[in-house]
Amino acid sequence: MGSVRAFAVVLVLLALPGLALAADAFAVRGIDVDVTAASVAAAKEQALAEAERVGFRRLLERLTMPADHARLPAADALQYVRDVAIEQERSSAVRYIAVLTVRYNPTAVKKLLRDAGLKYAEPRPRAVVVVPVFKAHPGDRAMLWDDPNPWRAAWAAVGSGALVPLQVPTGDVTDLAALDADKALANDAGGLGALGARFRTADVLVAAAAVNAAGNSLDVSLGGVAGVLRPFETKSYPMGEGGLDATLRFAALDIAQGLDATYKQGNLLSFDHASTLSAMVALRGLDDWLAVRERLGRVPLVRGWEIVSLSREEAALILHTVGEPDQVRATLAAAGLALDWGDGYWTMRPSGGK
Repeated sequence: MGSVRAFAVVLVLLALPGLALAADAFAVRGIDVDVTAASVAAAKEQALAEAERVGFRRLLERLTMPADHARLPAADALQYVRDVAIEQERSSAVRYIAVLTVRYNPTAVKKLLRDAGLKYAEPRPRAVVVVPVFKAHPGDRAMLWDDPNPWRAAWAAVGSGALVPLQVPTGDVTDLAALDADKALANDAGGLGALGARFRTADVLVAAAAVNAAGNSLDVSLGGVAGVLRPFETKSYPMGEGGLDATLRFAALDIAQGLDATYKQGNLLSFDHASTLSAMVALRGLDDWLAVRERLGRVPLVRGWEIVSLSREEAALILHTVGEPDQVRATLAAAGLALDWGDGYWTMRPSGGK
């Protein structure tokens, strides 16, 4: 490329229809650039710099609460860039137009926010499985694994939320055996649980979308397993000029962003509430210990831990945490670790379906 930048520009691998991308809170996708300069090389260089700046601001706003956006630190975005990916591009002799993804260094970005005294959220450690049930007209049979299902296609195009990982099942024979549209609409615990188990999560969200009788809006209701993350229960989306497909894509993206916002509100890291917590962990052998260790590594509020003692039946740990105790318990539970208080001390155990 002839660029002096210290990062690589790489091609984006496009996901197959119906598959979800893993959430990457430190990647900012869909940055539009359009720059004209003396040469296409100069235009491309300026466009990349612009994408880095724009993406960095979006990233900092994504991780923090709106009330703190006026206090976001001013920093050279280039220092925090890991790489840039080209989603689309075209050019002339003096003009460069592209859609880019910029990925940033998580460790450096988090240090910047901590040093600025700002609370931020890290990605959720466990995915939410999205079950997209669709009716094109009132009275129609509900569609789920049908091909085509434009609502499922809209979710597949969204890929994944930035903070909350999303999984959209492809509708293979195992999905068909686990759940059908009627069971999904009835929030059938057995069927939803079986589907979630495929993705090692207990969180399954049923997103039911139906075009209203007048054909001028898309009505969406969110259900699923008890306690699943939901930004709302019901919401109507006016049918836009782009028609049904555009409205479905807009609704899916709005829900994904709403899941991120809802998750962020309750999961901000507060470094002025650092503490230690001693816990006894009952084990049934090496596999239990490996599960506990792996799940602790997925909990952003646990900044580290020490082993006081370890045997095949029991481990004594000291956890170094940030945040309020209830918040720590909630994030441990989300990662599949149940923390309980009894008889004057904390006990922790791996819970199922994580």
